Amino acid sequence: MNKSMIQLDERNLAHIFSALALCGIADDRFPCGQSCCWWANDAFLMCLPNTKNELFEEADRFVRNINWTRGIGVDPNDKMHKKITTSPHHGLFTADGRYFGNPLISCHDQGASSTVFKTFSGQKGPDEILEKQKTTVTAPVIGKPDDWLFQRAKGVASWKFDARVGGHAYSQGFSANDDGSGDQTPFYPAIELLSIAGAAFFSTPTTWLMDEDTLTYAVWRKEIPLRLAPLAASNLLDGVDAVVYNLATSGNAYGKGGAYRHFPDASPLTFHKTLQPQ
Repeated sequence: MNKSMIQLDERNLAHIFSALALCGIADDRFPCGQSCCWWANDAFLMCLPNTKNELFEEADRFVRNINWTRGIGVDPNDKMHKKITTSPHHGLFTADGRYFGNPLISCHDQGASSTVFKTFSGQKGPDEILEKQKTTVTAPVIGKPDDWLFQRAKGVASWKFDARVGGHAYSQGFSANDDGSGDQTPFYPAIELLSIAGAAFFSTPTTWLMDEDTLTYAVWRKEIPLRLAPLAASNLLDGVDAVVYNLATSGNAYGKGGAYRHFPDASPLTFHKTLQPQ
């Protein structure tokens, strides 16, 4: 078994989703009864029969196969997909013909509008964001797996789950293009793709919602099997020494506009569900 330390931040929603995606991909591609995962104070750890390089190679292949399928409301004459005639809650993310899901559906009003995870404006659709991210991501290099996970790019929209790149000019006081250089805020394409995979296929983030703007999730300090990671993140496992985090979008300061929404760093609520003596 190989122990891999992955430098993910448990306060960063994109990193939480990415960790869950890596667990799901590893469990599917490298099935092993001894595989496990847990969070340390400054990293996510996985014990697998394969190396980190092999894990990221499989992750790269997986995220390149993610697609968005539009649902009810698509204009059949819109061959170039320039006119968005359907809302994001009308479609599905799919991958490998076996995975499907849509975290953009609201559980508060039975799908009548998008949920807190839909952060982009009405002028963009999930397919446009997804395809540009897939075009931008580069393949892993043998011996340098972390370079794949934390590669940077510019000029492509983010899901705004990543606290490092989710800022908005209204909160920063300036736009990334104000200096006239054409420089755009960098983002991390592998993290972006893993995070949407984690949200769509390998977790149940709608169960984390406390209200239309706020969610809670948990990280665990005890080693658990990979397939239990979604339950642990939903704070549904006892005896895992969990830390619960509270997180709300930053849009409330400027109204409900989707273009203003992004997720900052989460705040810990409490330690609970500690290990019980045997």
